[in-house]
Amino acid sequence: MELARSLHACGSPAYELDLEMEQVAASLGREATFFSTPTALFVTFGRDETRLLRVYPSDTNLGRYAALFELQRSIQEEQLDVPQAWDRLTEINEMRDGYGPAIQIASHGGVAACISVLVGGDGMVVFSAGVIGLIVGVLVVWLNHLRHQVHLINVVAGFVASSIACVIQAFVGSGNFELTSLAALILLVPGLHLTISINELATQNLASGSARFAGAMTTLLTIVFGVSMGYGLVNAIRPVPASLPLNSPDLFASALVLVPIGLCVAVTFRTRYRDIPWLLMSTLVGYGALRLAGTTFGPFASVGIASFVASVTSHFASNRLGIPTAVMLLPALLLLVPGSLGFSGFSQIMVQEDLPSGIRLTATMMLTAVSIVAGLLLTDVVVSRSEKQSSEEG
Repeated sequence: MELARSLHACGSPAYELDLEMEQVAASLGREATFFSTPTALFVTFGRDETRLLRVYPSDTNLGRYAALFELQRSIQEEQLDVPQAWDRLTEINEMRDGYGPAIQIASHGGVAACISVLVGGDGMVVFSAGVIGLIVGVLVVWLNHLRHQVHLINVVAGFVASSIACVIQAFVGSGNFELTSLAALILLVPGLHLTISINELATQNLASGSARFAGAMTTLLTIVFGVSMGYGLVNAIRPVPASLPLNSPDLFASALVLVPIGLCVAVTFRTRYRDIPWLLMSTLVGYGALRLAGTTFGPFASVGIASFVASVTSHFASNRLGIPTAVMLLPALLLLVPGSLGFSGFSQIMVQEDLPSGIRLTATMMLTAVSIVAGLLLTDVVVSRSEKQSSEEG
């Protein structure tokens, strides 16, 4: 049960956690059924005993997840008995949690500047996004240290980022405050949680998927509410001029920022040092597949193909290297997830009062999430079939 609680705290989705824990229980000679949601974990032993654990959603921690994955395999392969496994689990839960505050703050600024390059921002937008990203990083680290509620952090960060971006656009020069705010807040936008929730719904984990989807949408709305408040405050003091249109992203510049983005994502996901090279490779594979597919197919098909390629690569690396699939898959999906579209859609509705554009962007967000999930589900079919053929040949 403590292993299940620890996996849940690291961000393991329901369709993985339930199956993995039932396999662990079987390897220990116990019949158990697991049912997880973002806020609760039910465990039934045999037919007589059911326990409920109250758990809380938390940020993805790939470093701890990888250590728990290794512990799980050791239990299943009978390399550890129960007391040894308990001692190892205690050590993992007491591990140093992630990177230092300075590195976390720097990752917010770095990924903000790189994302603004990736979507075609000019020099002013890139510089502004990087500086505001650092400020948001300070706020997030400080408020987390004070243990404030996550939704309060989202509102405050959205308000501060939007206020500064609008001040720059109103008093310094023309720019694009929507893109600047989005880039500065990109690590808070719940695009990955939205995609996981759609995947859980598609795999018939309806309770977990519905709860996670509601949580992702609530997070998105609280961020956009803060952005709307910041825009309204600055616009009341001095009208904010219209944003300039974005430039077409430069392929060479986009390629240059992929490695810095990967390093910042490694900090965000608290990845182990030895897993960072594989994380960087997955980032390059995912984005490269997206760009190559985009030359031939439409946007939704391109996202689905990139998701499939990234997922197949992650499964192959997991089998060869003995690392969790999530170590390579989640960073690759982070460049595909549609959270930025949802942010832009709600911003159009709440800030610009442009309902048609907002609805169009929100619908695009949902279709993008479905495209990603389609690629993941296709991977499950291909991988399971290849594993079945391998076992028959063996």
